[in-house]
Amino acid sequence: MKELNKLVRDKVPNLVTKDGGSYTLKLLSPLEHQHEITHKLIEELSEYREAETKDQAIEELVDMVELIHAAITLHGLTVEEFEEIRQAKKAKKGGFNKGIYLHTISK
Repeated sequence: MKELNKLVRDKVPNLVTKDGGSYTLKLLSPLEHQHEITHKLIEELSEYREAETKDQAIEELVDMVELIHAAITLHGLTVEEFEEIRQAKKAKKGGFNKGIYLHTISK
């Protein structure tokens, strides 16, 4: 039996069974879940940075967004509520689309 010891997508256990395999699992507490989401985001970010093709990069971005959606829910918000907060912050401070790289600032 192969040890994974990591957070997986919700349907993975069913897919393992469908392929004739077996598994053991643990349902995480909210605190454990949040910790594992953070760990998985770091993993997916690393894979995104190492992606060699557009398709690979998109696949990793999809995984990161899914993890962010799970984290949003753990914090007691809906994705729609989160999106409202995101849009308000973007309206106030802008996004990251222009590639602005600030070197210095003085007052």
